[in-house]
Amino acid sequence: MMPFYEFLEEIRPAVNRRIGEVTGDEGSIDPGVVPLLLRGKRMRAGLLLHTHAALTGRKAPTRRALDLACAVELAHAASLILDDMLDGDILRRGLPSHHLTRGTGRAVLDAVGVLALPYALAAPCGAEYVAMLASAQQSMARGAAWEMLGGSGLSSIELYDAIIARKTGCLFALAAAWGAMAADEDEDVVAAFADFGLFTGKAMQIADDIADLHAPAAGVPGRRPGSEVLLLQGIAGEDRTDQALAARLDTEIARAADRLGDGARQRLTPGEREAFGQAVRDIVGLTIAGGLPPGTATFQVVRPGALVYR
Repeated sequence: MMPFYEFLEEIRPAVNRRIGEVTGDEGSIDPGVVPLLLRGKRMRAGLLLHTHAALTGRKAPTRRALDLACAVELAHAASLILDDMLDGDILRRGLPSHHLTRGTGRAVLDAVGVLALPYALAAPCGAEYVAMLASAQQSMARGAAWEMLGGSGLSSIELYDAIIARKTGCLFALAAAWGAMAADEDEDVVAAFADFGLFTGKAMQIADDIADLHAPAAGVPGRRPGSEVLLLQGIAGEDRTDQALAARLDTEIARAADRLGDGARQRLTPGEREAFGQAVRDIVGLTIAGGLPPGTATFQVVRPGALVYR
């Protein structure tokens, strides 16, 4: 199998082209929102299409798989508009955050408009796909609420795990599950890939939070501390913070790689299972590489899929 970070480069133009078609339909979305929707690493779409390619042996995705990949990316994009407003973030994908250029009220309306697009793409696949998307978005909203308001009776470690599973993991789980479903796999295989996607998303979020802890934006006035604070609280008392963060990240990467067990073992060769384990490392490496400021020595990406602690 092609390394995941190379696979992303292969599929990104097709995903962006299809998103451009969907959002370019007259009256479907405000043209001012489109530039935001055409940016991003496409890791969720990549995971869906990577899963689909592995299970079908197809080099090019079917239209159904491509539309589902675009649906998860558009669902993610809508959540980013809202997250940036809630968190007070000033930059997104290299540009000023959407609410800063459009105004808060307009940004809310834009997010609602974008949220409709994933359902339009998923609906032709059937009611099950729509229900799964709705469940994922409900989980994302619940995770964001817990991040803002806290979770009653949970320790910092438990709350952090609950937040990242819902806020980030569930959309990765949906992507991997949809990739298997678009390949017409049975329930056991779909469940195994959904579990793999969940833990992949959690690993990605830990990497993102580590980057946030090192980013200059962490001290910007008005920016609300996010889940990275809970991550830090969860390792309180450790002698070496950076080493503890690296260990936490390594543990989640290993958990993700282990998820493709009995349910998917019959469908994947050992080499293919290793390729999916490497995909988790690629996702983490790309997240760290894109989030750490220049000169940060704690984590070093020697290539997209090779993250090392220094």
